[in-house]
Amino acid sequence: MQAFRFFDICVIAAKFSFQVELVKGKKYAWCKCGLSKKQPFYDGHHKTTTVQPVRFIAEETSSEVFLCGWKQTSSPPFCDGTHVSEQVQSAEISQ
Repeated sequence: MQAFRFFDICVIAAKFSFQVELVKGKKYAWCKCGLSKKQPFYDGHHKTTTVQPVRFIAEETSSEVFLCGWKQTSSPPFCDGTHVSEQVQSAEISQ
């Protein structure tokens, strides 16, 4: 029997933020684990982790919204600019 292990770390999906358009009142789910193939949004790949997507409702319609790509923002799901740090830029991203 093969053991199946859940992990609770997030992987870096991108070393930049994703500019997206959000529609007021619409529900969204931001991928927190970094495994989604539809970044920056959730697509179900978190099921092999203990990390859950961040669900939110857009407060306004805007195409000037930036969502975190490296998954360690201090204000999930929004970019806080920390992806520009040397630590993030020198890290390997998930393939």
